[in-house]
This record gives sequence, C-alpha cells and structure tokens, in this order.
Amino acid sequence: MRYKKLLAVLVCGLMLSSISLAGCDTSDHNPAHNPAGEDITVDGIDKEDTYTWFDLNKTDLPSMEACRQIKEGMSLNQVIDKIGKPQRDIGYGAVLFQFDLADGSVFTVTFDKDFNNDLDKSDYDCLIVKNTNFDLDIPDIYFPYCGSLNYLYPWINALKEEDIKQVRFERAFIGVAPYHLEDVSYSTDSADIKNAYRLLSTPVMEVSPLEGQVTGGGYVKYDFVTANNQTYSIRVNNNAVFVNDRYYKFVGNFYYKFENPDLDCHSFITYETPTFDNCEVYTYATESVKVGNFEGLGELEFRKYEGVIENAPHYVLKNSEINLLILSKNQFMVEGEENTVIYQITGGKDFSALFEDNNG
Repeated sequence: MRYKKLLAVLVCGLMLSSISLAGCDTSDHNPAHNPAGEDITVDGIDKEDTYTWFDLNKTDLPSMEACRQIKEGMSLNQVIDKIGKPQRDIGYGAVLFQFDLADGSVFTVTFDKDFNNDLDKSDYDCLIVKNTNFDLDIPDIYFPYCGSLNYLYPWINALKEEDIKQVRFERAFIGVAPYHLEDVSYSTDSADIKNAYRLLSTPVMEVSPLEGQVTGGGYVKYDFVTANNQTYSIRVNNNAVFVNDRYYKFVGNFYYKFENPDLDCHSFITYETPTFDNCEVYTYATESVKVGNFEGLGELEFRKYEGVIENAPHYVLKNSEINLLILSKNQFMVEGEENTVIYQITGGKDFSALFEDNNG
C-alpha cells in the first residue's frame, strides 16, 4: 500500500511538471544550513510565490532524527533550512505541511500565523511552528486537481463557440468602498467571442487556501450569452476561481479585454447587500417627501453623458452612503461629486418604474 501511495504522489508531481509551472523547484534537496543561526532566506525560495515553498519530486529525504529538531516557535524558513521543503499542503483551512522521511514515514508540521505587529511581513515570514507529529505511513490524502476548467464547470462541455452571440466582460477591484465603479464591456465581434471562448480551455491547478485567499487585488468576470438567451459565467478573483470550497489558480493568462466592444460602460460596486443596493426615494424639493423605495442599484449600467443638461432633478435616491439625483428615466447624477457628471443608463434596469409609479 505504501508503494501505491508513493506512486500517486509522484504522478501528481509529474502532472504539475507537465504544465510547466513557473518557479517550481524540482531539484534534489540540498539545503545550505546557516551555522550562525541567522534567518537568511533559503535558496530557491520566492516568498511571494507559494509554489517555490514545496518540492513535489524531492529525493533527498530527511531522517526522523533530523525532524525531531523541529521545535515549536521555529519559522517556516528555519524548518526548510533544516529538513528541506515540504512535499504538500494538506490544510485546506489550516496550514499543515507534510514532509516525507527517508524511512517511509511522514512528518506533519502545523503552522500558526504570527505577524508580530508587523503588517508588512510576507505570509512566508509569518508562519511559525505550532506543533508536529509523525505518521508511520503516508496517509490517504486528497491530491490537487490539475487540468482543464470543464471539470469544475461541466457546462463548458456543452457550450460551443458558434452558439455564443454575445460576450460580456466585467472588471473591478476587491475590497474597495461601495459605489466605486466597475468597468463593463459588451461585444458581439467574432474575434472577441473567439478569444473569450478560448479562455475556457486554460488549464488550472488546485492551490491551498493560503494561496487562494488573497486580500485585495481585483477580479474579472466573463458572461457568455447564447442565441437562446442562456448566460454562462465565470468569475476570476486574483487569477483564481473558488469552486466547491476549493481554490484553483490559472496556469497561464486568464485575461482578455475586448478589442472591438459594442459598448463600454460602468456599474456600481454594491457587494449585493441591501445596505448598499437599496435606497429610499424622495421628491426633489425644499420639503421633500418619501414616495417609495428603489432596489438594485448594482444592476444599473451607465456611461458619462456628454450632452447638455435638459432636466432638473425629479427625485433623490438616498441611503447611508450615497444620494442619486434622478433627472429622467435614464439619467442621473451623484450628489456631492466634486465634478458634476451626468450618467446615462445604457440598457437594462433604469428608473422607468419609479416615474410610472409616481406619475412623474
């Protein structure tokens, strides 16, 4: 049984090698120990690239005696300096790295994060040993998935390029304050459809939560609209997708901005929460009166209007974060903006119902 499990580990390593992950260190372990005890970064480590922290094909395996020198409070760098890189991360929520030993057993190290009041520390620098344990055999573990997107999104198998009539692209930052603008583009251009469809065959590799949960950054979202008005979507956060409670990172580029868009516009970031997505509606007057509610600010899509202002505000949409001055069924302004900008609704949701409900 032990040999079958070892073979599975090697097969997974070969799968990763076959898609040529940049920066993956597959050389034999030969750590240059630091006799002075200084915490100098081990050779072959890129602190910002988690893939370089592991060596799936490691052959110079440490002894159990060497592993017994690993103590609580040591940094990840000190551990790797003494016994080489781990083979795998089995945490999926916690940080548990495994090291295969020369006698066939396994050494598991659990790490805590300790920023020590230094928010500039990298994840690599803040991992501190919490506890350790030995296993007399390599345990049955879940091997990371390496392959195409259709395993994660079965609808890709049925979607043909010729069935797509329109593609939509959305891009924005993650973690910014509500009502920042998202960039949105639509295209029916055959070249844009072809290139967006090609992204569905980009290979992915499963990564640990440590790699997948990136603070901040940005996301892109692609919508594929078919001739029978079915829409299929993929959202990519910091070059990774989150499917069935697991993270998968793209091996290669997963970004294509349309070259020949039919429309470029914006929408509001509302995080799809009622606090930011909904407003109360008031008349625009000295003695304003509440006349109703408006839901779905995040569904509005709009662009700057360059023409002449022809209407005074009819209504004000208010919540705790923003006030919108409604000029007509498809025009509005953001109250309090330093530079007055009129926005024109480009399609979809608008303010028609508001005017109809209030006979405006």
